[in-house]
Amino acid sequence: MNFSHLYSSALTAELGTPDSTILFTDARRKVAINQAQLQWCDLTECAIRQSTVTCSNGISEYNLLSTVNVPGQDFLRLAGQQPEYQLISSGSSASTQFVAGDDFPRREINWLNQNEPGWRGSTGATPQGWYERMDGGRRFFGLVPPPRIGSSEVGKVLLPYVAKPSSMTSDTDVPFTFGSTVREDLEPYHQGLVHYAASELEKLRLNAEGSQAQLQLFNGYLARFFRSRDHKGPKTIRTARNYFQEVKSRRGFGRDDRTPLGKSNWS
Repeated sequence: MNFSHLYSSALTAELGTPDSTILFTDARRKVAINQAQLQWCDLTECAIRQSTVTCSNGISEYNLLSTVNVPGQDFLRLAGQQPEYQLISSGSSASTQFVAGDDFPRREINWLNQNEPGWRGSTGATPQGWYERMDGGRRFFGLVPPPRIGSSEVGKVLLPYVAKPSSMTSDTDVPFTFGSTVREDLEPYHQGLVHYAASELEKLRLNAEGSQAQLQLFNGYLARFFRSRDHKGPKTIRTARNYFQEVKSRRGFGRDDRTPLGKSNWS
């Protein structure tokens, strides 16, 4: 379905009125459809993009809202898929060091302050964790400890994030377009956008019951989407707790068995 069909005939069928000039104006209909598209992408993580953040020696924080780090300026939030740090050496024996998964966990600043006193003063090492920090109009991705990158090395973070779709403006636009690429596999869920938009528009005539009914229909499309992503083959079973990782976490990043608790060997 293109944008014209979504905000006109499809929404008219759900609202039960062809009104497009008084209460349910075309402008309001278009805004509601675009809001629905953004909500869908946020809730489903159906559009994950990967940015490559080039790191500098000893620099721990990188602004995610910068065009340098996210050139498309379509950053919505970090994805559930975790980031990965790579250190690439171009010396006489070229190599790439990967830090990911349990070896590269997310940490909150309060946790770092409690478990890694003096972490801000580290002079650098191989990053063994990451964090997010908001600062007014900036949103920082931080590495702990800050990366140590030699003259013949390149450090970078592969950063999966949830991308914002392109807003629809032309009648011929199609939902879930990213740049110039249309996600045709998401076409079965276009009607879900109509239900979300109808839920928002029903609030204009104080129809709480109708708004909730449309929202339930939208949620049904969400459930259908998540069912479609379920792994169809054998499932891997893992323990609910990773005791080995918990022991490592209690000792802190970058410590070995000989490092006293409360002391860091990052720098």
